[in-house]
Amino acid sequence: SERTEESAPVRQVPEHVREAAGLLRGRTVALIGGVPRVDAQIRLKRDLELEELIWVETRAHQSTSPFEPVISRPEVDIVLLAIRWASHSFSEIDTLCARLEKPLVRLPRGYNPSEVARQIFAQASAKLAVAKSSE
Repeated sequence: SERTEESAPVRQVPEHVREAAGLLRGRTVALIGGVPRVDAQIRLKRDLELEELIWVETRAHQSTSPFEPVISRPEVDIVLLAIRWASHSFSEIDTLCARLEKPLVRLPRGYNPSEVARQIFAQASAKLAVAKSSE
């Protein structure tokens, strides 16, 4: 007997991820660290309802100069730093984000949407809510 394919089950997005999406909906996010993975990029963009996710690959002990043009882009609203894959020299990113008045969120445990949402709430939700209310 042939099995008929049922439609895919509706994905359940955790409440905290939906709340983070409320802060990030339609925004552009720069993610610095590691090697860009298409599947992870798709999940982050979809679950957090981003306009765009710009993922900047990093190598150990590289200069931070390649990051400045990305972070400086006017459409970039928030910067995520995957610290597991970041060099200590990347502390300059903090200074750059402060100068450009863009929230910097450090991701100590990776970049799955649930973890990113938790870190955004812990580190930048107040700044993002203020920015969202002034739009």
